[in-house]
Amino acid sequence: MNRRNFFKIAAPAALSPLMLNGSPLKMFTNQRLYKMLACQGVNDRALVMIQLGGGNDGLNTLIPIDQHAIYKNIRPNIGLNDTGTGAFVNLDNTLPIADQVGIQPVMTGLQDLYNAGKGNIIQATGYPNQNRSHFKATDLWFTGGDTSPLNFNKTTGWVGRFLDYSYPGSLGNPTTDMPDPLGIQLGDSSPAIGFNSFTGSTAINLTKQDVSGFYSTVSELGILPPSLIPNTDMGLELQYIVDTQESVSVYSQRISAVFNAGNNLGTYPDTDLANQLQSIARLISGGSKTKVFLAKIGGFDTHNNQVDFTDPSVGQHALLLQELFDAIKAFQDDLTLLGLADRVMTVTFSEFGRKAVENGNYGTDHGNLAPMFLVGNAVVPGITGTNVDLSNLDGSLLQGLQNDYRQVFSTLLQDWLGGSDDVMTAAHFDTFVGQKLPIIDNAAIVDPSCYMSNFLPIELVYFQAKLVEGQEVALEWQTSSEFNNDYFEVQRSENGVDFTTLFIERARGGYNITTTYTAVDPLPILGTGYYRLKQVDIDKKFKLSDTVAVNMGRNVEDLIKNIRIYPNPAKYDVNLVFTMKEKATLSLEIYDMEGHTLRSERINASVGFNKLNYDIQNLPKGINLFHLYNKALGFNHTMKVQVL
Repeated sequence: MNRRNFFKIAAPAALSPLMLNGSPLKMFTNQRLYKMLACQGVNDRALVMIQLGGGNDGLNTLIPIDQHAIYKNIRPNIGLNDTGTGAFVNLDNTLPIADQVGIQPVMTGLQDLYNAGKGNIIQATGYPNQNRSHFKATDLWFTGGDTSPLNFNKTTGWVGRFLDYSYPGSLGNPTTDMPDPLGIQLGDSSPAIGFNSFTGSTAINLTKQDVSGFYSTVSELGILPPSLIPNTDMGLELQYIVDTQESVSVYSQRISAVFNAGNNLGTYPDTDLANQLQSIARLISGGSKTKVFLAKIGGFDTHNNQVDFTDPSVGQHALLLQELFDAIKAFQDDLTLLGLADRVMTVTFSEFGRKAVENGNYGTDHGNLAPMFLVGNAVVPGITGTNVDLSNLDGSLLQGLQNDYRQVFSTLLQDWLGGSDDVMTAAHFDTFVGQKLPIIDNAAIVDPSCYMSNFLPIELVYFQAKLVEGQEVALEWQTSSEFNNDYFEVQRSENGVDFTTLFIERARGGYNITTTYTAVDPLPILGTGYYRLKQVDIDKKFKLSDTVAVNMGRNVEDLIKNIRIYPNPAKYDVNLVFTMKEKATLSLEIYDMEGHTLRSERINASVGFNKLNYDIQNLPKGINLFHLYNKALGFNHTMKVQVL
C-alpha cells in the first residue's frame, strides 16, 4: 500500500477511536502503532541505480529542437535530422519550444514511460569544473565528490555512508529487521566505491553469480573457525573475520532463498542490463529488503563510430539507448504486474557527458554535462530544467550547469528513502538538503516523522560505582539497546582527568534487549577514585559516560608516615624515605625558589618502608623544594633541601 492510499483509508478511521479486542486505545498510547502503519511503505522502498559506463552523449540522447540548426552545424555527421528517414522523435510537443527535446527513434521505452507519467528527465547535470577521466570521474560521482580540494579524494561512497549510518550494526550482520545486505551490485565484477563505508562495503556483489545457487557456492568456500579466540587485540580482529564469514554465509542463504521465492510476471529483452533488472525484480518480489541496487550497462565511451555514417539515427549509441530504455520499461512493467511499482525508484547516471562538437571519427570526446533519467510511479513527470544553450560553448564543451548530481541523489535519499538530516550529514550531502529538486510526487515524499535516523550505538540506562565493605569497588552498568557495539572499557583515574583502562568487557547486548554488566575493582585508589565507561563501536568510534567518584574514606596521615630527606644539606645525592600502610602512586616535583620545575616523576610506593635516591649535582646551589603529593588522596608534603 502506498502512502497516499493509506491516508485515504486512514482519514475516516481517525474520526473514531482505534480499537483493540473491542477496547479503545488512547491516542497517546497508539502513536507508535500509528507511525509504524503510516511509515510502513517507506520501510519497504528501494532505489535502483543504473550506471551508464563510459560517459553518455547527452546531446544525441536529448536533441534541443529549438536549436536544431546550431546542433547540426556542430554535429554535421552524427547529428540526427529533423525530417526524413531516421529523424528524431519529439518527446513532448506540449512543452514550451525552448524545453522540447527530440529523442532517437529507437527510444520507444522512454517515450512509453514518459507518456504514462512515470518518467522525469533531469537536464544538464554534473558538478562545477567536471573531471573528464573515466576512473576519477566515476569515483567522484560515487563518493559524492567534485574537483575542489576538499571533495576530491574521498575514500568512502555516499551510498555506503548513507546505509551504514541509517542501519547501524547491520553491515555484515543480518538481523530480523534487516535480514538482507543493505546494497546489492550487479553488472560489474569490480566492487563499486559507492558502497564503501568507514566500516567496510555495504553491498554484496552478485555479478556473474548464479543467484539461485549463491548459498551453495559460498558454502563450498567456507573454512572452520578457530575453536578458541584469545581475549586480545588480535582476538578482536580474528573475531571480526569469523563474524564476517558467518554473515556472508547467512546472506548467501538469504539471497538464494528470496530469489527462489520470487518470480517475474513480465517479459524482458535478452540483454545483459535486462537480465540484471529482471534479477532485481525477482529478489524484491521474493521479499528482499535491500535498500539500494546498482546495475550497469557499459559501452558509452563513443570516440569512434558512434553512429552509422549513412544514418546518424542508428549505430552503437542508438543500440545502447535502446537496450537501456527497453530494459527499464520491461522492469517497470514487471514491477507493476508484481504489485511492487510503488516501492521502487530507478535512476540513471553517467560519469560525464560528451563534448558538444563532434570529432573526426563519427564520434564524440569526453565532455561534461548530461541528463539523468528518473523512473517510477512516484516521480513528478516531465522535464526538470531546459535545453543547454548551444550558442554559448566553452570551446567544444557545454556550459550552464543546471542541476548538481548531488541534488538529485539528496532528493532520493531523503524524499524517497527517508534519510533524516543527520543521516544526510553522514552521507556528506547536508549542503544539498536545502537544494532538493521537485522530482518526487508530493503524496510520496517521506514525512519527516517517518525519517530514518541513526540510532545511538548504545542506550545506556546507568553506570554506577559503589564501595563494598570498605575494601573494593563494585561497578555496574545497564543498556536497554545496543547497535554496532563492540566492547566497553572501564577506566579509572586518581584525579578525574588522567584515566587508564582497568579492563575490557565484550558487548553482549542487542536491539531492544536490557543487558546488565558487572565488574569489580579489587584494589581501589586510596582516597577518592574516579571511574567512567568508554563504549567502543565496531568502527572504533567511541563515547564516554559521566564520571563517578568513589571515596575510600581513609586517613591520609595513617597511610603515609615518617617522611624525611637526608643528608640535608647535601652536595652529591639525597635519600627520600617514608613508610606506607597501603600501596599508592605518588608524584614528586622538584622546584627552585623561583618556582621553575626542575624534575618530575611518578613513584609507585609499596607497603612498608620506601627509600629513593636522587642525584642533586645538577640542581642549582641553594634551597630547592621537593614536593611529594597525591591529589586524589588530598596529600601534599613539601620539603626544603639545601644543595651545597
